[in-house]
Amino acid sequence: MNTKANVKRREVMKNKVTLTCLNPYGEKSKSPKAMGLFAPRVKDLKGKRIALVWCEKLGGENYFDDLQKLLEKKLPDTKLLRMNWVDGIEKRLLEETDTFVYGVGDSGIGAWESTSRTISIEKMGKPGIVVYASHLVPNAKASAEAQGMPTLRMVTLPTIEYYPNRVSSERLQSVAEKTVDQIIDFLTRPLTSEEMNPVDKPREKKFKLVEITALNYEDAYEKFNQLYLDNHWGDGLPLVPPTPEAVKLMLSGTKRSSDEILGAFASPDGLSETGVATIEKIAINAVMAGAKPEYFPVIIAAIESLVDKKFSPHAFTSEGSFTFLIIVSGPIGKKIKMHSGTGLLGHGFRANNTIGRAVRLCLSNIGYLWPGEHDLALIGRPSSHTFYVLAENEDLSPWLPSHVTLGYKPEDSCVTVATVMGQRIYGGGTVLPCSEDEVLNEIIKDVANDRRIFQFDPRKGNRAHPLQHIIILHPEIANAMKARGFTCQSFRDYIIETTSVPYEKLSENEIEGIKYRIADKSNIFFGSGLIPAERLPIFERALQPGGKVPVVISLEDIFIAVSGEIPGYTFGYSYLRGALLTKLIRSNKEKRH
Repeated sequence: MNTKANVKRREVMKNKVTLTCLNPYGEKSKSPKAMGLFAPRVKDLKGKRIALVWCEKLGGENYFDDLQKLLEKKLPDTKLLRMNWVDGIEKRLLEETDTFVYGVGDSGIGAWESTSRTISIEKMGKPGIVVYASHLVPNAKASAEAQGMPTLRMVTLPTIEYYPNRVSSERLQSVAEKTVDQIIDFLTRPLTSEEMNPVDKPREKKFKLVEITALNYEDAYEKFNQLYLDNHWGDGLPLVPPTPEAVKLMLSGTKRSSDEILGAFASPDGLSETGVATIEKIAINAVMAGAKPEYFPVIIAAIESLVDKKFSPHAFTSEGSFTFLIIVSGPIGKKIKMHSGTGLLGHGFRANNTIGRAVRLCLSNIGYLWPGEHDLALIGRPSSHTFYVLAENEDLSPWLPSHVTLGYKPEDSCVTVATVMGQRIYGGGTVLPCSEDEVLNEIIKDVANDRRIFQFDPRKGNRAHPLQHIIILHPEIANAMKARGFTCQSFRDYIIETTSVPYEKLSENEIEGIKYRIADKSNIFFGSGLIPAERLPIFERALQPGGKVPVVISLEDIFIAVSGEIPGYTFGYSYLRGALLTKLIRSNKEKRH
């Protein structure tokens, strides 16, 4: 027996380091009790009425063209009905059909929404199936569980074949041929006992503490980062270990109770919920991001915006490379040393960068948005580790800060969170001499492009979605506008007035589109296309000689802030309405609940 070796081994064990951390993963929202399929399948399709319901995702109509031809050939006595998902379709499906096929879900939100809509009809007693691309199985399965019908029958189209060929029905023919027999089978095969009596999925147990043991701290730190990344708790960059002591220190940045629930992140279709956001889980993720306790109230307010039911969840999972913009207004920006000068959206500024990173980690760990699973942004999201975070430059701004123009007190601090896409630069910065007139004209031209929302398709209605615009003026331009007599509100109103279209210049198609939008009561895209009730009279009065129709649906759809330096760039973003929200940052002097 080698006594010296055993002694050495015991010494090594004795000197090992254990790193104890808290689990950043949030609790899932409770799903409804699982219910089975109960509507009997049709025994056969002879003489039956089958609805092919198109979700209006382009390319899907071509698949249904091919599917219709194949079904007509295989089942000549069957009546096939083509429908689009519009208001009132539920009544048609219940009264005019025997069974239905819904599709094609071709995106994260598309698969989720297609599944939930199919389930909504199943729950009314009409049997059907959903069709979507094969890589979207996790989204569709999660949607079915969230709606309480996990055994919904689903048909997947081979992703590698569907996407390149969806440009025409001719090219999609082989895809339809490969799936038509399965569709017939799923529409007619009697329900199994398992389909009618699904077992509730047990809630996954989450360990509060995670322990990492290693020979030294450096090794423990490396193991910690790898473990968290392997579990999809990280973001690909080194994390700060969320030890109980570090999390307790983060929680000192607020007086709110650690177990307070702010709300739950909405599912991509907005019909259910994913993860529950508590103060403690937000604090754990804020520690991992490298934030300081004094930043914590800003992070909390940003998450409050994202879990608010008024905030559109579309960008949580969309394939489009949309991202988030976080704007801080009020005294707290200067207090925590947020950056608002040259390089305001860049790296090197701890407050800006770690606030955004904390929000990113919360979306991943509490909202369950991991790349390639539920977050399906095809090329990722710009500035995806930290998003875009800036503070208003109140020292160089000639106007009241944005939160005051929104009705908050000057001593208040607020955070505005918005989904954004397609950054535009207005003016030349330091490269090209550029007058304030040129900057203003570029802003007007950009917003005026929203005129496309008037265009009308007799089969599909209004296809273009109204937008919200965020315009960040650099101080040089803001001061020039102030010299012309503009306030922040009057500058906004000038943009809206200047981009409005005279009635006499509208085409007949545009007039029809405006009338359609005025009458529209649907909730397509979370109601983003609806004109607010208080604005309807403005649009109605504008549809007559001498009237002017706004391309900006609501006053709240233009958000203006001043940030940057002299020289600088004035820049802007836009996105669908319903994804911009301002929240008051609660003082850390407030008492705990």
